[in-house]
Amino acid sequence: MAKRVQPGKPEAAAPPAPPRRPRVRASFDAAGPKDAHPIVFAHGIRVTRKQWLPQMRDLRREYRVIALDLPGHGALAGAAFSLDAAARRLREVVDEQAGGRALVAGLSLGGYVAIEFARRWPERASGLVLTGCSANPRGVLSVLPPTLALFQRAVGDRWLTFFNEINFRLRYGEAMAEQQIEAGFFFKGTQEALRQLRGKDFRRALSAYPGPVLLLNGERDTLYRLAELGFLASTPDARLQLVRGAGHVANLEEPAAYTRALRRFARCIDW
Repeated sequence: MAKRVQPGKPEAAAPPAPPRRPRVRASFDAAGPKDAHPIVFAHGIRVTRKQWLPQMRDLRREYRVIALDLPGHGALAGAAFSLDAAARRLREVVDEQAGGRALVAGLSLGGYVAIEFARRWPERASGLVLTGCSANPRGVLSVLPPTLALFQRAVGDRWLTFFNEINFRLRYGEAMAEQQIEAGFFFKGTQEALRQLRGKDFRRALSAYPGPVLLLNGERDTLYRLAELGFLASTPDARLQLVRGAGHVANLEEPAAYTRALRRFARCIDW
């Protein structure tokens, strides 16, 4: 039956639908007690925060663990990478999710970002764990970033993804590799990061940080251990430990040994 409308009384219009909120993709993971000491993890080149899943899983009962995506990677793939933007993103996460101060662990690209973060805001870092970043991309090593970037452009994302999937399955086993493959590889962010790192003196930057530092390098990571002793000597409260049998991505190659070393360091610093 048609609805009757009284003369002179127009039918009331339906209220407007509330605006749809855009779906925001999370750019960090957090776990563990909110009142526990915080550890913030910064990932390496081309991968995402999921690189730290083994450490997040094993440390979350004792610490507040937070892993973030850097610009150009993961949920922030649409943001251009710069060292400045990455350091500021790390500061945002430390401020908003870790109460303004945290132990910061970084691997490769994430390690260089952690050094820059600690140089700018040393009061926000209760300590640093640095892996695969004990070499400066200067001198002979300065040709490595543009060479890698050129290679990536020549090969293309499709083939690079294919090669990386095979490499991860061979090196880390099917279960761990699938977690990383599902998170994706981000080659545009890689190229931007390589250009940004070239020529920077991270050993000098590290010398500006007065807090405790653990250089936790893979024993077989020959290239990125070239200036290891120089990095070790650059700051007064630094120590060195090697992860036996591991290469550049020590936290995935020997996750149990890596986590044990990180936990021992975390237990002895002044939070």
